[in-house]
Amino acid sequence: MSVLDKFEKGVEGAVNGVFNKFGSKDLQPVDLSSALEKEIDAQAMPVGRDRTVAPNEYRFALSTPDFDHIEKWGAEALANELAANLTKYAKSQNYAFVGPVVVVFEEDYDLQRGNFRLSSESVQGNAAPVTSKSETKDCPVLEINGRQYMLTAPETLVGRGSDCDIIIDDPGVSRHHLTISITPQGVIMKEVLNSKGQPPVNGTYVEGHRVPAATLLDGNTITIGRTRILYWASSETQA
Repeated sequence: MSVLDKFEKGVEGAVNGVFNKFGSKDLQPVDLSSALEKEIDAQAMPVGRDRTVAPNEYRFALSTPDFDHIEKWGAEALANELAANLTKYAKSQNYAFVGPVVVVFEEDYDLQRGNFRLSSESVQGNAAPVTSKSETKDCPVLEINGRQYMLTAPETLVGRGSDCDIIIDDPGVSRHHLTISITPQGVIMKEVLNSKGQPPVNGTYVEGHRVPAATLLDGNTITIGRTRILYWASSETQA
Protein backbone atom coordinates (compact mmCIF):
# COMPACT_ATOMS: atom_id res chain seq x y z
CA MET A 1 0.00 0.00 0.00
CA SER A 2 1.19 3.48 -0.86
CA VAL A 3 2.72 5.39 2.02
CA LEU A 4 0.53 8.35 1.09
CA ASP A 5 -2.73 6.53 0.39
CA LYS A 6 -4.10 7.12 3.86
CA PHE A 7 -4.14 10.87 4.11
CA GLU A 8 -5.75 13.84 2.51
CA LYS A 9 -4.20 17.30 2.62
CA GLY A 10 -4.36 18.60 6.21
CA VAL A 11 -4.61 15.18 7.86
CA GLU A 12 -1.88 14.78 10.45
CA GLY A 13 -1.25 11.06 10.37
CA ALA A 14 -1.99 7.72 8.76
CA VAL A 15 -2.21 4.11 9.81
CA ASN A 16 -0.51 2.24 7.01
CA GLY A 17 2.72 2.20 5.03
CA VAL A 18 5.66 4.28 6.18
CA PHE A 19 3.55 6.66 8.27
CA ASN A 20 3.12 4.39 11.27
CA LYS A 21 6.89 4.02 11.52
CA PHE A 22 7.35 7.69 12.31
CA GLY A 23 7.09 8.64 15.96
CA SER A 24 4.95 11.55 17.10
CA LYS A 25 8.02 13.70 17.66
CA ASP A 26 9.47 13.04 14.23
CA LEU A 27 8.98 15.04 11.07
CA GLN A 28 5.87 13.62 9.40
CA PRO A 29 5.49 12.78 5.68
CA VAL A 30 2.25 14.79 5.71
CA ASP A 31 4.34 17.87 6.60
CA LEU A 32 6.60 17.26 3.62
CA SER A 33 3.69 16.71 1.26
CA SER A 34 1.96 19.86 2.43
CA ALA A 35 5.19 21.82 1.95
CA LEU A 36 5.53 20.49 -1.61
CA GLU A 37 2.04 21.64 -2.53
CA LYS A 38 2.70 25.12 -1.12
CA GLU A 39 6.01 25.28 -2.99
CA ILE A 40 4.57 24.24 -6.33
CA ASP A 41 1.73 26.76 -5.99
CA ALA A 42 4.20 29.53 -5.15
CA GLN A 43 6.64 28.73 -7.96
CA ALA A 44 4.29 27.77 -10.82
CA MET A 45 4.67 30.28 -13.64
CA PRO A 46 2.37 30.98 -16.61
CA VAL A 47 4.30 30.77 -19.89
CA GLY A 48 1.35 31.20 -22.21
CA ARG A 49 -2.39 31.64 -22.24
CA ASP A 50 -3.06 27.97 -21.51
CA ARG A 51 0.21 26.71 -20.03
CA THR A 52 1.59 27.02 -16.49
CA VAL A 53 4.95 25.38 -15.85
CA ALA A 54 5.92 24.25 -12.35
CA PRO A 55 9.29 23.10 -10.95
CA ASN A 56 9.91 19.38 -11.24
CA GLU A 57 12.89 18.95 -8.89
CA TYR A 58 12.41 19.44 -5.14
CA ARG A 59 15.12 19.24 -2.48
CA PHE A 60 14.48 18.93 1.23
CA ALA A 61 17.31 19.95 3.56
CA LEU A 62 16.77 18.01 6.79
CA SER A 63 18.34 17.95 10.23
CA THR A 64 20.63 15.00 10.93
CA PRO A 65 18.08 13.18 13.19
CA ASP A 66 15.29 13.58 10.62
CA PHE A 67 17.55 12.62 7.72
CA ASP A 68 18.75 9.49 9.53
CA HIS A 69 15.19 8.55 10.46
CA ILE A 70 13.93 8.84 6.88
CA GLU A 71 16.93 6.90 5.58
CA LYS A 72 16.20 4.13 8.08
CA TRP A 73 12.58 3.73 7.04
CA GLY A 74 13.08 4.03 3.28
CA ALA A 75 14.03 7.40 1.81
CA GLU A 76 13.70 6.28 -1.81
CA ALA A 77 10.20 4.85 -1.34
CA LEU A 78 9.03 7.96 0.49
CA ALA A 79 10.57 10.27 -2.12
CA ASN A 80 8.84 8.36 -4.92
CA GLU A 81 5.48 8.50 -3.13
CA LEU A 82 5.83 12.23 -2.48
CA ALA A 83 6.67 12.77 -6.16
CA ALA A 84 3.68 10.71 -7.27
CA ASN A 85 1.39 12.60 -4.90
CA LEU A 86 2.69 15.95 -6.12
CA THR A 87 2.16 14.91 -9.76
CA LYS A 88 -1.49 14.14 -8.97
CA TYR A 89 -1.84 17.53 -7.30
CA ALA A 90 -0.24 19.23 -10.31
CA LYS A 91 -2.75 17.53 -12.59
CA SER A 92 -5.63 18.91 -10.52
CA GLN A 93 -4.11 22.39 -10.92
CA ASN A 94 -3.29 21.96 -14.65
CA TYR A 95 0.42 22.54 -14.05
CA ALA A 96 2.93 21.23 -16.59
CA PHE A 97 6.49 19.98 -16.05
CA VAL A 98 9.58 19.98 -18.27
CA GLY A 99 10.90 16.71 -16.85
CA PRO A 100 10.16 13.94 -14.34
CA VAL A 101 9.17 14.99 -10.84
CA VAL A 102 11.99 14.25 -8.39
CA VAL A 103 12.12 14.62 -4.60
CA VAL A 104 15.54 14.54 -2.92
CA PHE A 105 16.47 14.45 0.76
CA GLU A 106 19.73 16.10 1.86
CA GLU A 107 21.35 16.40 5.29
CA ASP A 108 21.94 19.85 6.78
CA TYR A 109 24.02 19.90 9.96
CA ASP A 110 22.80 23.38 10.92
CA LEU A 111 19.09 22.52 11.10
CA GLN A 112 17.35 21.51 14.31
CA ARG A 113 15.20 18.41 14.55
CA GLY A 114 11.74 18.94 13.05
CA ASN A 115 12.87 21.82 10.84
CA PHE A 116 13.57 21.66 7.12
CA ARG A 117 14.18 23.84 4.09
CA LEU A 118 12.66 23.20 0.67
CA SER A 119 14.01 24.45 -2.65
CA SER A 120 12.80 23.76 -6.17
CA GLU A 121 13.77 24.28 -9.79
CA SER A 122 12.79 23.22 -13.30
CA VAL A 123 15.22 20.70 -14.74
CA GLN A 124 14.78 19.51 -18.33
CA GLY A 125 14.35 15.76 -18.35
CA ASN A 126 13.55 12.84 -20.61
CA ALA A 127 10.04 12.00 -19.47
CA ALA A 128 7.72 14.76 -18.31
CA PRO A 129 4.50 13.64 -16.59
CA VAL A 130 1.38 14.57 -18.54
CA THR A 131 -0.65 16.83 -16.27
CA SER A 132 -2.60 19.06 -18.65
CA LYS A 133 -4.44 18.95 -21.94
CA SER A 134 -2.63 22.14 -22.92
CA GLU A 135 0.81 20.53 -23.32
CA THR A 136 2.24 22.16 -26.45
CA LYS A 137 4.86 19.70 -27.65
CA ASP A 138 3.54 16.60 -29.39
CA CYS A 139 5.59 13.49 -28.64
CA PRO A 140 5.16 9.80 -27.80
CA VAL A 141 3.62 8.87 -24.46
CA LEU A 142 3.98 5.97 -22.04
CA GLU A 143 1.10 5.17 -19.69
CA ILE A 144 2.09 3.29 -16.52
CA ASN A 145 -0.22 2.54 -13.61
CA GLY A 146 -2.61 5.29 -14.66
CA ARG A 147 0.13 7.91 -15.07
CA GLN A 148 1.26 9.25 -18.42
CA TYR A 149 4.77 10.37 -19.35
CA MET A 150 5.74 12.36 -22.43
CA LEU A 151 8.95 11.06 -24.03
CA THR A 152 10.71 14.39 -24.51
CA ALA A 153 14.25 13.23 -25.28
CA PRO A 154 15.90 10.90 -27.83
CA GLU A 155 16.34 8.19 -25.19
CA THR A 156 14.43 7.42 -21.99
CA LEU A 157 15.62 4.93 -19.35
CA VAL A 158 12.97 2.86 -17.57
CA GLY A 159 13.59 0.71 -14.51
CA ARG A 160 13.50 0.37 -10.73
CA GLY A 161 16.63 2.44 -10.06
CA SER A 162 16.37 5.95 -8.67
CA ASP A 163 18.52 7.27 -11.55
CA CYS A 164 16.01 6.18 -14.21
CA ASP A 165 13.96 8.72 -16.14
CA ILE A 166 10.84 6.71 -15.33
CA ILE A 167 10.98 4.79 -12.04
CA ILE A 168 8.78 1.70 -11.62
CA ASP A 169 8.36 0.34 -8.10
CA ASP A 170 8.05 -3.34 -8.99
CA PRO A 171 10.39 -6.04 -7.63
CA GLY A 172 10.13 -7.87 -10.95
CA VAL A 173 11.63 -4.92 -12.81
CA SER A 174 15.41 -4.63 -13.09
CA ARG A 175 17.24 -1.55 -11.85
CA HIS A 176 17.91 -0.54 -15.47
CA HIS A 177 15.37 -2.53 -17.47
CA LEU A 178 14.87 -0.94 -20.88
CA THR A 179 15.29 2.16 -22.97
CA ILE A 180 12.84 3.83 -25.33
CA SER A 181 14.65 5.56 -28.19
CA ILE A 182 13.13 7.95 -30.72
CA THR A 183 14.93 7.42 -34.02
CA PRO A 184 14.36 8.19 -37.73
CA GLN A 185 13.47 4.50 -38.10
CA GLY A 186 10.77 4.68 -35.41
CA VAL A 187 10.39 4.45 -31.62
CA ILE A 188 12.46 1.51 -30.44
CA MET A 189 12.27 -0.37 -27.14
CA LYS A 190 15.47 -2.17 -26.16
CA GLU A 191 16.43 -4.11 -23.05
CA VAL A 192 19.42 -2.88 -21.04
CA LEU A 193 22.15 -5.48 -20.53
CA ASN A 194 23.84 -5.66 -17.14
CA SER A 195 27.58 -5.48 -16.50
CA LYS A 196 27.89 -9.17 -17.46
CA GLY A 197 26.12 -8.62 -20.75
CA GLN A 198 22.94 -10.34 -19.59
CA PRO A 199 19.38 -9.10 -20.19
CA PRO A 200 16.89 -8.36 -17.39
CA VAL A 201 16.13 -11.52 -15.42
CA ASN A 202 12.38 -11.38 -15.93
CA GLY A 203 12.57 -10.26 -19.54
CA THR A 204 10.41 -7.86 -21.53
CA TYR A 205 7.18 -8.70 -23.33
CA VAL A 206 5.60 -6.74 -26.19
CA GLU A 207 2.06 -7.85 -27.02
CA GLY A 208 2.73 -11.01 -25.00
CA HIS A 209 5.91 -11.99 -26.85
CA ARG A 210 9.26 -11.96 -25.06
CA VAL A 211 11.63 -9.81 -27.10
CA PRO A 212 14.96 -8.07 -26.43
CA ALA A 213 14.02 -5.16 -28.70
CA ALA A 214 11.06 -4.00 -30.77
CA THR A 215 9.86 -1.10 -32.89
CA LEU A 216 6.77 0.16 -31.07
CA LEU A 217 3.43 0.80 -32.73
CA ASP A 218 0.64 2.99 -31.43
CA GLY A 219 -1.30 1.13 -28.74
CA ASN A 220 1.37 -1.52 -28.07
CA THR A 221 1.51 -3.07 -24.59
CA ILE A 222 4.89 -3.67 -22.92
CA THR A 223 5.00 -5.89 -19.83
CA ILE A 224 7.92 -5.92 -17.39
CA GLY A 225 7.57 -7.69 -14.05
CA ARG A 226 3.97 -7.20 -13.00
CA THR A 227 3.77 -3.79 -14.67
CA ARG A 228 1.98 -3.07 -17.91
CA ILE A 229 3.13 -0.13 -20.03
CA LEU A 230 0.98 1.30 -22.81
CA TYR A 231 2.67 3.10 -25.69
CA TRP A 232 0.94 5.91 -27.54
CA ALA A 233 2.52 7.52 -30.60
CA SER A 234 1.12 11.00 -29.88
CA SER A 235 0.46 13.07 -26.76
CA GLU A 236 -2.20 15.13 -28.52
CA THR A 237 -4.79 12.39 -28.21
CA GLN A 238 -3.67 11.18 -24.74
CA ALA A 239 -3.04 14.31 -22.66
